[in-house]
Amino acid sequence: MKEKRNSFRNIIFDLGGVLLDLDVQKTFDAFGEMGLSKEVIMEKYNSKGNFFLQFEKGQISANEFRASLRIMIGNSVSNEKIDYAWNEMLRGFKKDTIRLLSDLSGKYPLYLLSNTNEIHLPFYSEQFRETSGGIMIQQHFTEIYYSHIIETRKPEPESFRYVLKDACIEPKETLFIDDFEENCVAARETGLVAHQFKPDENLRDVLGRHGCL
Repeated sequence: MKEKRNSFRNIIFDLGGVLLDLDVQKTFDAFGEMGLSKEVIMEKYNSKGNFFLQFEKGQISANEFRASLRIMIGNSVSNEKIDYAWNEMLRGFKKDTIRLLSDLSGKYPLYLLSNTNEIHLPFYSEQFRETSGGIMIQQHFTEIYYSHIIETRKPEPESFRYVLKDACIEPKETLFIDDFEENCVAARETGLVAHQFKPDENLRDVLGRHGCL
């Protein structure tokens, strides 16, 4: 019996938690050393004046983001220390993940849709370059969509519609991989085929099960 071929013509990847290893507790720990607790951060994150989300949507600048954090910390901590703590969650890329992107980019148009910000971007871009031996992350993708640049973030439906329209791709022909359930639910509502990536899964195996390898 012949194996059924998949119908995907495109793949959209999330970044953090799928391609990029994350450990958010590292950032909580780093801010904790400055006297800013996880509980206080999460209270602000879940409030109406959520400058974290504003930063991810490009509504405030890096300096405005730092200033908001500095008010919460309550002292004159430097930009460098704030950036260090904020970037501590970014733990880098596995070499196999980069090899996988290289394998896939010759077969599919690859897209990246990430909720990110202007402080994180240069940091993980350099992590990718160092691990890949000098290759830049954008070389593996047909197009990259960062929330602070397109000014909308997952799970907002507009973020998915933006990608589909800009890339001129059909949702039913596109596999979307993200680690958050709410993002996958929103992606499916726009017609994409979505897979929620779990911590115990292997990305290469996931793509194999979807017939992409």
